[in-house]
Amino acid sequence: MIDPNRLTRYALIPSQQTMYYMLKYSRHKQVMNVPTSFAVARKLNFDLLEQALKKEIERNDCMRIQLTRTVKGVMQSFLPQRALPPVEVLHFDSEAQQEAVFDADACRPLDIFRGEMFRIRFFTDPSGKCGVYLNASHLIMDAVATSVFYRDLMAVYDALEQGAAMPPPLASFEAHLQKEYAYLQSEQYRKDIGFLKESHRAADGIPFYAGVHGPEMLDRQRRFFRKPDLAAPIVFDPIRDKAKTYRTVSDAQTTRLILDYCAARGTSPEILLQTGFKLHAARINGRAVDTTIMALCERRVTRSEKNMGGCLTQPIHMRTKMPQNATFAEVVRDATELRMSLYRHSNIPYFDVLDLERSLYNFRRIQGHPMMMYTWLPIDRLGDAFAEEIEFRGYALDRYIMPLYTFTYKIPDRENIRFHYLYRTSIITTAQIKALHEGCLQALRIGIAHPDITIGALYDEIERQVPHG
Repeated sequence: MIDPNRLTRYALIPSQQTMYYMLKYSRHKQVMNVPTSFAVARKLNFDLLEQALKKEIERNDCMRIQLTRTVKGVMQSFLPQRALPPVEVLHFDSEAQQEAVFDADACRPLDIFRGEMFRIRFFTDPSGKCGVYLNASHLIMDAVATSVFYRDLMAVYDALEQGAAMPPPLASFEAHLQKEYAYLQSEQYRKDIGFLKESHRAADGIPFYAGVHGPEMLDRQRRFFRKPDLAAPIVFDPIRDKAKTYRTVSDAQTTRLILDYCAARGTSPEILLQTGFKLHAARINGRAVDTTIMALCERRVTRSEKNMGGCLTQPIHMRTKMPQNATFAEVVRDATELRMSLYRHSNIPYFDVLDLERSLYNFRRIQGHPMMMYTWLPIDRLGDAFAEEIEFRGYALDRYIMPLYTFTYKIPDRENIRFHYLYRTSIITTAQIKALHEGCLQALRIGIAHPDITIGALYDEIERQVPHG
């Protein structure tokens, strides 16, 4: 029996604090689950896979985190071992059945203060692939950490199956904590805060909320609070947080246009899709110039960090101006340069970002100007690690305290990008999400075909094609 009092306790690092804040102030505790699945086109021995999973828990120390409430707040310890109950194996006859079962599990809270940091199932999908479903607490894993888990688990499985040596060890999340604590006391931290202040001064003006649902919510709050110049409405809502998920994929032709443009111009699909989302939202908000997307930065720079579990990701406000006389190519270039600049200072704790914005703009913490949380997942890199075709999926959380969370990724071995929209139904409809999706791709098709088109002319062209869009 492990004596918890003999374990070293650590404070949560800023990334974990951000996730716990969202969890703490939600009535529905599943909002911070990370539910995903990975399947590979080969026959797996599930008994052997269970042995590999037990070995993976030994290797991947974030899976042995134990959380404790103390007078100092939530603390974490790393158990020397964690028992694994027998893993259920499921067999699905259809994609709809698989999504229904895993969506339902994704919506169930994890009892993290009683040791339930994750739930795992093995399965076979309708096409015959064998896989693993993982529903992990966001306090122990971010989305990139799940890909580390899947990649290393399969490497351990292969070693056991072949009677070979274990793969190289993963980096330790526990050891990484010291790096995070040291940063908060460093001169670099003070320089990063100074950079952020200068960025706000250079942005010139109060950030504006260009919601993907149009201007109605902002206009309503302007009238209610009698503040006709209100730029950032109250968007944080832990009570009316019912959410739905809309999943879709881009067609092969549009995907190829996006990827070819990125290769030719030295930008990324992440930035190009952000630009498409912003162009749609700006257009339906009176052709707003000022737009912000809250981008999740994975904060994994070194080789060690890329080979480590844990929660490192933090939001970064990607605020850009898109004047109507700028060209599409210029807007993409500016967003690319902004990303490079911000990511060099991505260790700034998100609470410090919010505190700075509150002091500069007199915001309340429940106000917000980003139209969505967004992340591009590097799943195509996960596919490169395997000889076989793989399938990666995310699942629905059913609750979300912000207006919209969107993640996208290139589907391995296919010419498609998958889009996953989790939207709060109290302010956003399915029709508005479908309009966002089509508007994003439509703007990108026009801009990629005519990089020197001005943003104003691009809006005109969209509205000629869809007069009432």
